[in-house]
Amino acid sequence: MNIHSRSTDLPRGASLAHHGGCSRQRLSSFLLLLALTGTVTACNDDEEPSTLHADLQALMEDSVTHGLTPGIALAVASDKGSTWSGAAGVSDAPGQQPMSAQHRFRAGSIMKTFVATAVLQSVEQGKLTLEDTLTQHLPASVTARIANASSITVAMLLAHRSGIPEWVTEEANLAIVMDPEHVWSLEEILGISGAQSPAFPPGSQYGYSNTNYVLLGEILSAVEGRGWREVVRERVIERAGLSHTRAPEPADLSCPAPCARGYVPMDEEMADLTVVDPSMAGASGGHALETTVADLLTFWKKLRAGALFEREQTLESMLAFQSAPEPESRLVGYGLGVMRLESQGVVALGHLGTTAGYQSFMLYLPQTRRYLTGSINVMGDLAAVLEPLLERAGRP
Repeated sequence: MNIHSRSTDLPRGASLAHHGGCSRQRLSSFLLLLALTGTVTACNDDEEPSTLHADLQALMEDSVTHGLTPGIALAVASDKGSTWSGAAGVSDAPGQQPMSAQHRFRAGSIMKTFVATAVLQSVEQGKLTLEDTLTQHLPASVTARIANASSITVAMLLAHRSGIPEWVTEEANLAIVMDPEHVWSLEEILGISGAQSPAFPPGSQYGYSNTNYVLLGEILSAVEGRGWREVVRERVIERAGLSHTRAPEPADLSCPAPCARGYVPMDEEMADLTVVDPSMAGASGGHALETTVADLLTFWKKLRAGALFEREQTLESMLAFQSAPEPESRLVGYGLGVMRLESQGVVALGHLGTTAGYQSFMLYLPQTRRYLTGSINVMGDLAAVLEPLLERAGRP
């Protein structure tokens, strides 16, 4: 999130819907007292040095010991297929249930990569083009509420270059906290976004906005003649073989066990926001995607290998990064639903996710040809957790 958070991140404190206001407070000191529990699973590890896994496990345990998160789960794989997963801390702070790499979590804005994949598949099928505009696929009741709608293209939405204002405001974050089970409508989201002036002329620069992907979900539904969630489930989740991943419908508040609880620091307390309606952020993320670190790793490997597209050029267009300068978040480039991050000399490609109670990452490190996926069950300081992991995984 900011609870839905923007999740463009390596945030040094997040907001609730994208990165969320209340979550910027420091973690409650009681986290320092959490019992440390680490679990390690899986292997087939012929190539990776054994010290890598021990180092990553130690870093996870450090993040829990220092009160950065109640729990953390991680998966790492080489480009050739070797895999390892581990965890530390707890999935349920009050109950002190150990975290495992098998726990599900809400993946926030990582949903954007799933939605972008589905949109590009529709482009391959000739149902739309990247140069199509909002007015070509959405009704006047929607486009009338969006400045410059006739000039904003699908490509601009995918790359966050539309200038459409962010709907995730402090007002929206507060509304989510006060009524987490509220089912959000497109009208409500566009009402918040439309009350603001455009951030910049369409196509002129980069500006991350969750509203872009809410609209992409509507376009996908329009060109496919069915809901965008159904399209993502069939053409992305099922096609990639993600057996522990869901895109729940609005009002479906369930999270199949084992499911990690998600926490947001507020007023020196830890608020449990595991249950937030999946409609909250539409196709931009939020609680709309439930998954595991292993499934994210599988998805990202298959996507990068071209297994979810029919043409090599489609993946190339997805990974054609344009400048997206956000120094504080370490973001330097954004393609079509994919980020390019640079942190302490390590380049990472993929996406970050933040939503109420959770922060996650799905990354590929070209220098070492390693995949790294993970999740923490708090809206806190993702950078403090992730940067040491990137530094270690980014070297032999």
